[in-house]
Amino acid sequence: MPNPGQKLEQPLPKPSALDPTTAYDFSEYPVGGVWVKDPDSFHVLNSQSAKAVLYVINVGDRDIQVGSHIHLADVNDDLLFFTDRDTAEQAETVMTDPQLSRPQQIAAARQLAHDRSKTPGQAPWGYRLDVASGASERFSPEPSPSGRIEVVEIGGKRRVPGLRKDKQAGDVDLD
Repeated sequence: MPNPGQKLEQPLPKPSALDPTTAYDFSEYPVGGVWVKDPDSFHVLNSQSAKAVLYVINVGDRDIQVGSHIHLADVNDDLLFFTDRDTAEQAETVMTDPQLSRPQQIAAARQLAHDRSKTPGQAPWGYRLDVASGASERFSPEPSPSGRIEVVEIGGKRRVPGLRKDKQAGDVDLD
């Protein structure tokens, strides 16, 4: 079986080598290859500035998957964000405290979690996962933090409309 982007041991032709007046049949190539104009060049997937590190605990009872361009402040409320490892570990301790009921554990962990409200320049407000476009990350309902996840500031016009029904009109603009 050929690798993605190969057909009978022949790699995909470079875009610059294609004649724009000719129709090409790429249907026999396996899906999954990435075709870039210059595969030997360096490609930056996300901005190198305005990055942050967060820790996440899922206090729900199901996995929660977050896509590459979802505004983290708008994701499922069962995901709790922590801006430092120590606080995340405190929440982990609370979530495993046998003296507390499950609702009490969740309430105590929520008190330690970072506020998602509009705080420009402070993650998770205005940030998304630092992953390739179309990728996602799944957070399981475990009592331990997800570990270190990197997030990047949302670019472009910095507007995130329509993700949540309870979103205030002023919360569409991230700045």
